[in-house]
Formats: sequence, C-alpha cells, structure tokens
Amino acid sequence: EFQINVVDCQPVHEEATPSQTTVLLMICGSVKFEGNKQWDFNQNFILTAQASPTNTVWMIASDCFRFQDWVS
Repeated sequence: EFQINVVDCQPVHEEATPSQTTVLLMICGSVKFEGNKQWDFNQNFILTAQASPTNTVWMIASDCFRFQDWVS
C-alpha cells in the first residue's frame, strides 16, 4: 500500500541542461508491504524531454529512492 503525501515539481534552468527541457520531481510518502511495518520514503526524479520532429518522449535521467528510518 502506497500513500503519496507531497509532490513538488520544478523546471531545471536551461544553463544546467542546454537545449533540453528538464524537470525535477520530489515525492514524499509512505509504503507498507503485507505483514510489515509502514516505511516513510523520499523519491527524486530528473526527467528530460527528448524531442523529435514528430513527438516528445520524456526519459528518466536520474532516480533516487530512499527509505527514511527516523530515530525515536
């Protein structure tokens, strides 16, 4: 069972990725696998647009997933 709590998205400045439309996505939430405790997580994606004359395809340039194990 997944629960998404926060989604944030922003463009990456073109100086960092010349001639490519790029977007940074940050997701926070929780996941619970059957019979186990709930885990909080963060996931960050960098998506880049690969444009051709007929269409645009979005590709994952980077993907970082982390479980958050908070200290009690």
